Amino acid sequence: MVYEAVAFQALCDQLKCKEIWVVGADKWRNPDEDLPQDFEARRMENYRELRKPLNPAVFVNELREQMTAELSLLNDKMPKLFWLDIAERKSGAIRLTAAEAQPEPRNLRRIKGEVRRRWGIVPLIDMLKDAVLRTGCLDAVTSVSGGGASRRRCWPNGC
Repeated sequence: MVYEAVAFQALCDQLKCKEIWVVGADKWRNPDEDLPQDFEARRMENYRELRKPLNPAVFVNELREQMTAELSLLNDKMPKLFWLDIAERKSGAIRLTAAEAQPEPRNLRRIKGEVRRRWGIVPLIDMLKDAVLRTGCLDAVTSVSGGGASRRRCWPNGC
C-alpha cells in the first residue's frame, strides 16, 4: 500500500514537470508538442520575440549576473531590516517581529454590510468553503505533510 502511494506521488511529480507524459492528453502531453511545429525553422525570429540570446552560454551568464546582483543587494539590505533577526537558535534561524495592525480598508464595512444583507448571518467560513469546492482551487494545493487530501463534493449541476 505504501509503495503504491509513493509510486503515485512520483508519477504526479513527474507529470507536473513533464518528465513523463500521457498520450492523447492535452495538459500532460508530450512537451515537444508545446512548441510551434516550425520552431526550428523560425528559431532566430522566436528567440528575438522572446528577447533571449541564441547562445545558451550568453543566456546562462546573463542570468548568473542578474542572480548575483540581486543576491548581493539582498545580502546588503538584510542587516538593516529592523523587523528581521537571523541567528542560530533551536526555534529557527529566522525571526520576524510582529507587524503593526493596519488600518481597516475603507470599503470593508460596506462589504460586510452587503454580505449580511444578502445572506444574513451565514458564517463566512462556510461561504469560503463552498467557493473553494465549487471552483476546484484545492486541486492546485498540496498538503505539507503529504496527507489529508480533501474529497471533492459534487453539486447538482456538476462537480
